[in-house]
Amino acid sequence: MRILVYNIAYGTGSPLGAWEMAAGVRNYIRTPERYFDAIKRMVRRCRADAAGFLEVDGGSFRTRGKSQLQELTEALDAERMPARSKYAPDSPLNHLPYWRWQTNALLVRSGLSQQQKVDFMPCGTKRLILECKVQDIDILLVHLALGRGVRRKQLEYLTALVQNRKRCIVCGDFNTFGGSRELTDFFNNTGFESANKKHSATYPARQPVMELDYILYSPDLDLKSFRIVQFPGSDHLPLLADFN
Repeated sequence: MRILVYNIAYGTGSPLGAWEMAAGVRNYIRTPERYFDAIKRMVRRCRADAAGFLEVDGGSFRTRGKSQLQELTEALDAERMPARSKYAPDSPLNHLPYWRWQTNALLVRSGLSQQQKVDFMPCGTKRLILECKVQDIDILLVHLALGRGVRRKQLEYLTALVQNRKRCIVCGDFNTFGGSRELTDFFNNTGFESANKKHSATYPARQPVMELDYILYSPDLDLKSFRIVQFPGSDHLPLLADFN
């Protein structure tokens, strides 16, 4: 089974340096189509069985009303899976322009998914958990908080959620600005491992210095291969892993 994990940053591109980042703010208001078109081509090339996408625009003014979720579903030849606002259900952001269209999505190639589930962590502005079962493997997609204290509580919740599971993958954008050592307790209490054995950086895409994105898996799964795709379509780099 092949899994792709990618924070696409709403198709706003991959700035190089502070100047391009400042100039690129306008892309969050009106996104050039060329960036997302390149992302779709990359997704087709990867031919993943399952894909977790973070920061997907569901059809705001930014994308001229086009749903990136729908186009990614078609690019992956996937079933329509749960996609929800990445914010808490009671968050006022769910009622604002732009923000209410900001979603995460867990997509699975047609015919492979057995069940889907939506859950929420108990704290944080971003607390969505998307879950599905593919070939008897549970896959959970998360996007953790920017604040370290909230991240710690979210990781405690995830630890309790998966520590007794078999054949399980937890993946997504963990925002571990303190490095992978933030996951030490999670690893110790679950036995999970990171597919990124060298802890190579994934952010920012053009000059990576931080490991923010992860594919974590339970010890009963057999990792066949892992790579970070050197593709500057977003400010994050895509992760691709194969499991036997």
